Amino acid sequence: MSQLLVLALLLACVCTVRAEERVLAYDIDVEVRADGALDVTERITVNVEGNRIRRGIYRDFPTRYRDRYGNRVVVGLQVLGVERDGANEPWFTENLGNGVRINTGDDSFLPAPAEHTFTLRYRTTRQLGFFGDHDELYWNAIGTGWIFPILSGTVTARLPVPVPVAQMSAEGYTGPQGAKGQAYAAELPDAGTARWHLTQPLAPGEGLTVVLTFPKGIVAAPTTQQRLFWFLRDNRGVLMATIGWLLLLAFCVYEWRRVGRDPRKGIVIARYEPPEGHGPANLRYLQRMGYDTRCFSAAVLNLAVAGFMRISREPRLIKKDEWRLERGAAGTKPPAPSEAGLLDALFVRSTAGAVDLNNKQRARGGRPEQQECQPAAAGDRRAQCSAASRDAAALFQVERLEHRQGRAHRRGGIPDRIDGLRRRGSDRHRRHRCAVRRDIDRVRLPGARADDRRPQAHG
Repeated sequence: MSQLLVLALLLACVCTVRAEERVLAYDIDVEVRADGALDVTERITVNVEGNRIRRGIYRDFPTRYRDRYGNRVVVGLQVLGVERDGANEPWFTENLGNGVRINTGDDSFLPAPAEHTFTLRYRTTRQLGFFGDHDELYWNAIGTGWIFPILSGTVTARLPVPVPVAQMSAEGYTGPQGAKGQAYAAELPDAGTARWHLTQPLAPGEGLTVVLTFPKGIVAAPTTQQRLFWFLRDNRGVLMATIGWLLLLAFCVYEWRRVGRDPRKGIVIARYEPPEGHGPANLRYLQRMGYDTRCFSAAVLNLAVAGFMRISREPRLIKKDEWRLERGAAGTKPPAPSEAGLLDALFVRSTAGAVDLNNKQRARGGRPEQQECQPAAAGDRRAQCSAASRDAAALFQVERLEHRQGRAHRRGGIPDRIDGLRRRGSDRHRRHRCAVRRDIDRVRLPGARADDRRPQAHG
């Protein structure tokens, strides 16, 4: 009775082992061609139980790599045929993220349980390495993508010519990707032939990598032009980016040569006079996009040079010197419109044709609000200020505050300051307020609006 029980247990174990789907044998023949291509024949014997293997098997073949410089490398793969148990078998391929999957079979189910031998024939390129003193076959013969254990496996590689055994060397690695296991045995049985076989089964996710070195000259090395072609074909993104960059550079150079370069320097002729119809004050106004005391000074000096007024200085021994503007005869050519308005504004209310200026005000940078009125007649200190001096002082004072309105308006203080200035003036100044405003409008540049004299920002 006990013997029957032991026999039943043994039969159960045998059936369990028999029911497991796995790769029983994995034999590979590699023919190295003289042009560097590899003709590969893989014979894969599997135990089919109808669980995971139902219609056929598939073989994942990586075709996209990165070289040591980080560039993309795409190797070639051409399927030559698929057989099952010696008869042709339907097959098709599909693209993966890093390669190609070869699928065998069709919609028909495989007979199960049974052992079937699948034969895959394909050609692959760019699997050889060319170095300074030798050439090398470094190839993942049995990939790490198998989900079944592999009980046994052999790899046989043949060179295109019989190379002496002493000039060849064979080694390899086993285990998961990146591992360097040594569960294999390598031998060089004949000239130009190398063979590897597993010394223990491979678990799911493990593979076999073979390395065969041989002298240079056995296989033709790719030329520089061929390497460049491969690089451009494998790295199309880099190629398109380079072409786009070159086109952009060519366009920029063309546009720079067309409109970007400064014109050639010609003969430089110094001009000592402003353009026709413009005075120095106009040019400063255009440059700064605003009116300031220097515009006024430039206009006064230009009128004096043209003979429309005369600037006189009366030295003082104790007090500071006094300045006077006196209207002169008409010049040789009419003044600019802005200068004509300034000339009329200065002398429109002066019966004597003269305006006295305080030297203290000039030294302080032309701030008319500090200007002291001078008597119309010399020696009469109690006389009232002349109408022209009052108008000029009020004109400069209001002009200065309005010119700075663009900056101080953000603080909201300009209207109050102007009103306070006017309230602090004498009764005579209040009566002349309207006249001064008309004079200010007369001084403005022709065609300018009232708010053009109050720029929000100065260039």
